[in-house]
Amino acid sequence: MNRADPFSGYTIVLRTIIYGLVPAFSVWQYFRYRRALHVFQLEGYKRGRFLEWCRTNRERAWFLGAAEAKKPLVMTGRARRILWATTLITPFLILIPAGVMHVGFGGWPYDVITWAVMTGVVFVLTPRVLLLGDLLMTPVQRAINARFLRAARARLAEIAPVVVGVTGSFGKTSTKNAIARLLGPPDGVLATPGSFNTPLGVCRTINEQLSPGHRYLVVEMGAYGEGEIAELMDFVKPSIGVLTAIGPAHLERFGSMDAIRSGKYEVVRDLSEDGTAVMNVDDPEVRTLADGTSHVRVVRFGIEPAGRPDVTARDIAYSPSGTSFTVTAGGESAPFSTHLLGRHSVGHVLAGVVVGLASGRSLTEMASAAAELEPVEHRLQLIHGVGGVTVIDDAYNSNPEGAAAALEVLAAMEGARKVVVTPGIIELGELQESANREFGRQAGAVADHLLVVARVNRDVIVAGAKGGRAQVETFDTLTAATERLRSLLQPGDVVLFENDLPDQLEG
Repeated sequence: MNRADPFSGYTIVLRTIIYGLVPAFSVWQYFRYRRALHVFQLEGYKRGRFLEWCRTNRERAWFLGAAEAKKPLVMTGRARRILWATTLITPFLILIPAGVMHVGFGGWPYDVITWAVMTGVVFVLTPRVLLLGDLLMTPVQRAINARFLRAARARLAEIAPVVVGVTGSFGKTSTKNAIARLLGPPDGVLATPGSFNTPLGVCRTINEQLSPGHRYLVVEMGAYGEGEIAELMDFVKPSIGVLTAIGPAHLERFGSMDAIRSGKYEVVRDLSEDGTAVMNVDDPEVRTLADGTSHVRVVRFGIEPAGRPDVTARDIAYSPSGTSFTVTAGGESAPFSTHLLGRHSVGHVLAGVVVGLASGRSLTEMASAAAELEPVEHRLQLIHGVGGVTVIDDAYNSNPEGAAAALEVLAAMEGARKVVVTPGIIELGELQESANREFGRQAGAVADHLLVVARVNRDVIVAGAKGGRAQVETFDTLTAATERLRSLLQPGDVVLFENDLPDQLEG
């Protein structure tokens, strides 16, 4: 504009800002964005949940320092794109408004003031800037997802395995593993690994692992809302749908029990008319749905006679090394034993038996396979620890029914003292307070020591345990509780780790 500098050194100030301070600030922001991205990823890239976390964790949401993480940021392609997009737009968010003030409004002092203000705005609104980066990458992500999904659909159509869909409020991963093992040799059965239970996780499994030798594909189906199971059903089109349980797990995300019932039932509702619904009638909610299902063949499994199961178990016996029982199906019986712990683990095996029978396997064949089943990592996994201490690791996640089952296993264990380490149960919405109070009562009645981790459920668990036998202690983090265990535990003790909060909720 050929305007004279308002003071000596003005040009140097502008160059220092443009070439020095803005790049330096952007580099610093990169590390803050990375910390914010970690929480965003833990919240499943759900923008609303991420902003709610920031609102309720204002001090941590400044992202000024690295926090200890049990599950660190996984730098996937999506995470990398979000991080770099956000970092690259940062200087533009600062310099474009400042440049407008410099060119259009006479420059000094408005340009420098605008630079300072916008730097402060970006600093304060770091979480929202990260979401802007995610929004800018949305078209790219959709195109990538569509390409992967097309490839997975084509591969699935080419190999055409028998597909088994498994869902439920809890027990689906253990049930999926039991079904996969009882269906046949591992080289003929592919199950989605870990908790790969979203469309993209299933897509990745198909693209990377499904081979012509696989006769069966067992797909775990997770959901946080209605329509998500239906999306997976439309994608993989199972001929067998397994419903393990319906309960308040993730009630906070679903919004209501009616939504949970409807969402989980999609695994049965969307079967073709020649499909088979495999339903756990020990669960009252599933039993009601089974009674009302007529559009497909229904096979009922369970232990309780009231559910009128087609496949059931009797003579159930528990020991520290596992569970034994007799399976009865269609007038035939066979003894089974498994390393899985607890009464509910029998249901996992029974679901596998139903699917195996539908696929032509005999009870004898499946009894041999059941003996080789091992607990899913962090799901009632028995570990013989150092110093003669026995650990029951049920830390993956928790729900009221699963927590009660874990305490039942703990109560049945022989040990000098029984210790429970827990943050309680989360994502139960309006039921969270009452459920954790009841869990505290149950834990206080079983345990000699109850170590409550984090603040999220602390008060109600402690209140529930009041009057029980347990000595209650509270800790802000699992690290602090684990440190206390080192001085507390003695040979012969049994410790149950019930649930483990994600990093963004601990503390």
